Amino acid sequence: MSELPEHVRCFYSADFYPHPVKQIELIQTHISWVFLTGNFAYKIKKPVDFGFLDFTTIEQRKYYCERELQLNRRLSPEIYLDILPINRAKQTYRLHGDGMPIDYCLKMKQFDQSNLFDQQLASGTFDPAWLDQLACKIAQFHRQEKTVSEQTINHLSLLNEHIRTNLSVAREYTGRVITQDMSQQLSNYAEQAGLQLASQLMERQESGFVRHCHGDLHLRNITLIDHQPYLFDCIEFNDEFSIIDVMNDVAFLVMDLDAHKRPDLAMRLLSRYLEQSADYAGLILLRYYLYYRACVRGKVACLLAGELELSEQESQFKEARAYFTLAASYTASVRPRLFAVGGLSGSGKSHLALLGCGVEQAIIIRSDATRKRIAADHPELELYGREMHINTHKTMFDAARISLHAGFSVILDATFLHPDSRKGVAALAAACKAPLHFYWLDIDESVLRERIDKRQKAANDISDADLKVLELQLAEYKKPTEAWVHFLHSSHSWPCIT
Repeated sequence: MSELPEHVRCFYSADFYPHPVKQIELIQTHISWVFLTGNFAYKIKKPVDFGFLDFTTIEQRKYYCERELQLNRRLSPEIYLDILPINRAKQTYRLHGDGMPIDYCLKMKQFDQSNLFDQQLASGTFDPAWLDQLACKIAQFHRQEKTVSEQTINHLSLLNEHIRTNLSVAREYTGRVITQDMSQQLSNYAEQAGLQLASQLMERQESGFVRHCHGDLHLRNITLIDHQPYLFDCIEFNDEFSIIDVMNDVAFLVMDLDAHKRPDLAMRLLSRYLEQSADYAGLILLRYYLYYRACVRGKVACLLAGELELSEQESQFKEARAYFTLAASYTASVRPRLFAVGGLSGSGKSHLALLGCGVEQAIIIRSDATRKRIAADHPELELYGREMHINTHKTMFDAARISLHAGFSVILDATFLHPDSRKGVAALAAACKAPLHFYWLDIDESVLRERIDKRQKAANDISDADLKVLELQLAEYKKPTEAWVHFLHSSHSWPCIT
């Protein structure tokens, strides 16, 4: 405590606050002190200069407090409340009181630290459905943000610079953290992929996908409040790290879920985000961004280790090693596969697809979500009419084609009741030279009716198919006869592929 500046030590006193305080806890980061008081948290910026950020003067700390408030209110106005001066009068410090301001702090709504997403994941209490809500929030946030031109900030140039820095740090720790072979693999990929993707990277900015994003979108910057996910602590100190491709922004969270050994959650989040944003074209760059994000975390872990005593460094080196290994895994070329899950409404297609997305590292493309996105743009179309059916399948197939071309396996989730729709899936697989695995859920009619009735009463499912829709399906239903369609009688487990 004695190492803290005098005005910061005042935050340990309950009398310093304009509200009752029962317990005070300090959380420190490299750039801030955060005091937890019960209902409110107070964040003070440290007077540090790391090159990429500079908080050394009171004017700079005030400016970046205001900027942090402004930028984070885009996502979580419920958390970010106010900027308060820390005043001094006659050798006495007061929070928002009389006297000369000698520093500033950010007042925030305090939340339970156990509700952070990384803590929920570690405790085994994480609900995957939160990712559906989160994906919707992120996609909406990205849509609302204004595009940033190349004249304002050159996304490609900065990305290349950051990648060079990551690799430079990695090379310094060759032998201690990574092998010479891995160092070479990471460098070769950066050079080759950077050249191959340069035009697409430039095109993303020209097409308006470079925006003022969150910039630090990982599990520790997401919390649960009243059963809803909230994003906080976006980057305010340097626009180079936050004015980025929206796909780069979401890549951080996808990578973080991968790093936590939850590829099922990573692919679920990505699938739901794409359903909301329809930005399947951005997938061509996703592996590059995933590689970049993993390298950033590896670099940071190495730098943090350098600040520790020798006896304490190994845990940070272990973390760095894991991130660089993950980065290397993103450089491997994979042959994508096309999966399709068909069957009558209520047969459990979406449940089975969710089981498969983690196993196969596949993107789910759902007819229900695609149909609703089309309906939002074309309200004149009947939701289950023929024209909507044609548009839905065309849109799904286009998204699948783009995803497969980008190197991602795909799971198509639709009824596929008509033979022509199944032929369309087979033709898509052939055109993309992707192995096809077509699963048909053959479920008893009574079970279908029971599930749909239960689903309608719960009113929390994306599907609008009711019992009337099911009866229409049953009236014309014929089981598929194609030899490449494999029948399943349960949606409780994903089939093993030999």
